[in-house]
Parts: sequence; structure tokens; C-alpha cells
Amino acid sequence: MSETTTTSWKSMTEARDTVGISLQGSEETTAALELVRNTMPDAKVTDKDCFYKIERDKLLEFDMKTLGEILGRPITVPEFLVNMSTYYGRIVINEGILQIHSDILPARFRG
Repeated sequence: MSETTTTSWKSMTEARDTVGISLQGSEETTAALELVRNTMPDAKVTDKDCFYKIERDKLLEFDMKTLGEILGRPITVPEFLVNMSTYYGRIVINEGILQIHSDILPARFRG
């Protein structure tokens, strides 16, 4: 007899502070993983064979200048986004920095 798992409606609708991004395996993704491990040690990185899932509470931030230093060449936000397959959270791109926030309206946009 199989075991049935019951998920309450409340647990499916509760607000969470977790944000995430999935990146396809590539040289840029390898550099992004190094960046995450160095600057966001509390982030959870899961290897899913052909892609990596990166999750963290509240904020993920990818600075293209730092990422370029790790890569050994410049990289732009659009070049980085080519490797992204999915994300959850609110994405904000500003001056070479990609951020994924859990807040609907990040602090810099509040009046």
C-alpha cells in the first residue's frame, strides 16, 4: 500500500522569502557558482546534472564586474541571462548588477 502525503492549502499559499535561479551548465555558470559560494555562503546550490539551482532567502545578487574577474573576461547582464532558464522572485537589473529580491517592491523603489 502506498503512503499518501497531504499538503495543507495554508502551506501552499504562505508567503516565503526564498528566491532562486536556474542556470544551464556553462563557463559563465561555473563562474557564477564560484561567486555565490564566495559572497553568499548561505545560498543553497543544487546540481541537477544539466543545470544548477541556486536558492537563498531574501536576495541573490550577481555583479557582472566581479563575475568578469572570475571569468577572466568582461561579461554583460544579457550574456549572463542567456544561461538562465528560470527564476523566482523579483528581478532588478541596474548598472551591471542583477538582483533577485523576495520583496515585491525592493527598498530602492519605495517612496
